[in-house]
Amino acid sequence: MSQRDATSRDNALAMAGIAGLLRWLGLVPWAVLALMTAFQAYDPGRILEGLRNSVFDSYQRAYPRAYQDTATRYIDIDEESLKRIGQWPWPRTTMARLTQRLRDAGTAVIAFDMVFPEPDRTSPDLLSRALPPSPEWEATRAQLAGLPNNDEAFAATLGQTPAVLGFIMGDRDTGRLPAQKAGMAVVGDGNPAKSVPQYGGATVSLDVLQKAAPGSGSFNTVFDADGIVRRVPLFVAYKEKIYPGLALEALRIAQTDENGKAPSYLIKTAGASDEYAAGIDPDRIVGVKVGEVEVPSTKDGQMWVHYTDGKAKRSIPAWKVLDPSTDLSELQGAAVFIGTSADGLLDLRSTPVKLNQPGVEVHIEAFEQMLLRHFLERPDWSPAVELGFATLMGLFVLIAIARVPVYWIAGVALGAAIVAAGTSWWAFTEHRWLLDPVATSINIALVFAAASLVKFMRTEAERRTVRSAFAQYLPPDVVESIANDPSQLKLGGDTRELTIMFCDIRGFTPIAESFRSDPQGLTKLINRALTPLSREVLNHRGTIDKYIGDCVMAFWNAPIDDAEHATHACDCALGMLDALVALNQELTAEGFYQSHKVNQIAVSIGLNTGVCVVGNMGSDLRFDYSALGDAVNVSARIQSFAGNYGFPIAIGEDTETIVSEKFAFLELDYIAVKGRATPTHIYALMGHAHVRETKTFQVLNDALQTLFTAFRAQNWAAAKEAIAKGRTIPGAPAEIFELYEDRIAHYELEPPPANWDGAWAAKEK
Repeated sequence: MSQRDATSRDNALAMAGIAGLLRWLGLVPWAVLALMTAFQAYDPGRILEGLRNSVFDSYQRAYPRAYQDTATRYIDIDEESLKRIGQWPWPRTTMARLTQRLRDAGTAVIAFDMVFPEPDRTSPDLLSRALPPSPEWEATRAQLAGLPNNDEAFAATLGQTPAVLGFIMGDRDTGRLPAQKAGMAVVGDGNPAKSVPQYGGATVSLDVLQKAAPGSGSFNTVFDADGIVRRVPLFVAYKEKIYPGLALEALRIAQTDENGKAPSYLIKTAGASDEYAAGIDPDRIVGVKVGEVEVPSTKDGQMWVHYTDGKAKRSIPAWKVLDPSTDLSELQGAAVFIGTSADGLLDLRSTPVKLNQPGVEVHIEAFEQMLLRHFLERPDWSPAVELGFATLMGLFVLIAIARVPVYWIAGVALGAAIVAAGTSWWAFTEHRWLLDPVATSINIALVFAAASLVKFMRTEAERRTVRSAFAQYLPPDVVESIANDPSQLKLGGDTRELTIMFCDIRGFTPIAESFRSDPQGLTKLINRALTPLSREVLNHRGTIDKYIGDCVMAFWNAPIDDAEHATHACDCALGMLDALVALNQELTAEGFYQSHKVNQIAVSIGLNTGVCVVGNMGSDLRFDYSALGDAVNVSARIQSFAGNYGFPIAIGEDTETIVSEKFAFLELDYIAVKGRATPTHIYALMGHAHVRETKTFQVLNDALQTLFTAFRAQNWAAAKEAIAKGRTIPGAPAEIFELYEDRIAHYELEPPPANWDGAWAAKEK
């Protein structure tokens, strides 16, 4: 084996190995897209949720809710109040006095962000039991036992006050249940208790207090993995029963009518007739209506809190309320929450806008939003839209990156991320929607990175392989060209069936003459004419071979396979005529034809189908991608004859055979082109198949068939009669009848040979 043969074999094996590797590498970006789509959909470890929440927090800090005074206050058991009143817990008589003061001020509702689970140890009856069992204490014991119980005193005050007692849910079952103070109707077939946060137990106030208070609500807050409170529960569940949150219950009690009746809850689930959608859990809560207020809900019965900037002054120290000299007139009709900001009582929360915010303020923020109908929402459709956008952009990147430069796709990927971020910010500020830009951007970025890396690896591998394999066969500059675009390797030397088109501008000489003093103007006109013609070729999946002066050569079915190449070529030819109509209308409106005194631009088009060789043709110094073969020559001859018949589009018999059912054709000739012994039928392309049903087509077709029958039978008189009849057909081109008149005159002087088959031997190209 020669050294050259061995090298060729080694190079072939190397190319085969590289090709196999590249095929596998091509699957990597698709795998990344699939993995990222699944990751975005299921978010294992809640990684994306954490990133998404961080973005939403930044939105809240940059665009907090504008504070509007809704007459909502909280009575703050602060450090100063503890110093003045005493350590916590305060006696229930003190709490009763605090409540009485607020009730007398005319508050609409008083909500306690606290729980009273144990009897007051300072209650006289309990103190009496703690006295020593000696006789000297009997009088004191009897006196204390006769005094009112502190818890009962507090209960009596609560019973006369629009109050909401708080309770807290936990994991330990205390054996006690919160009081359910309101009816709960459910719209839909869902069971909301299955969707809301579930707990194993509850810490509640004493029964005497629960029974006395008109309202009862959970002051639980939900911490995300990072310890930040972004939502408050509208409802919580314990043993298949659901209970309202503190803010929601306060809203209900605040709407108590003059008869002392507060509204019930109307809970809407996804199973409601106007809410259910395929694939959505019908048990989840959509929203809840309390009196005149409807509150949207997350799928697990929570409400997103849109915090203010923390500068609003809502608090009144508890000691001031207990001071009889304090004017509480500002609390008339107000909603009041009682809570604590004292560090030692451990009721501080981290929120998106503040690290140490009193827990009661979280409920107040939620309550204010309910009053203002100002709600943050993460719409049900948002995950699907985010996932769909990311997946579509990922698919676009994977499809487009193989066809356009990477930096263009980088721009698209960056633009998509910017669109996602911009849309998210716009949705937050304009609609208070929480749309996630993070997962979408990460998805697109990773798919782009994987696709770019694979494309780089493939390009470099192909270049190295091409340089190695073809350096001994081609000049260096050609090798470098192929190395820069290895796809050229599969183009050269293919033998395949093509449909070839030649399109030439008719009457170009007079037009050129009218530009004799302005050759630049002629160039612009030609470019202007060839542009729409070329666009039609490209729009119909054709390949432009070359421009020959004012002529366009194009073909179909290479380099891209096109099973409908003949159909697309015919559609293109008809589209070219339509494009010329628009061009001529523009030139007429511009006054071109009036100033240049020339006919409107027209074309003659020739189409033919046949087997050709297509590939890089030329020399070692220069080559072009082109087609060679008999079918190409015949197409060029047909185009040159088209104008002789008076029809703009002429096609060969091989093309007509392929698409005869899709278009309307008129037979024009049976001719042996110069330099070719085998004759071919030529047809005029008249339009799509429906044209065959028109009367004009049928009359003209009948006339031509009568002419051809007489002509090929050498019945010159009958042929002349058919010509005379054909001239009377409206719209029939005179050229074809003149052509056959000349041929009849020729044959009358020089009759055809005895074995004549009716074909005309063309003497010109």
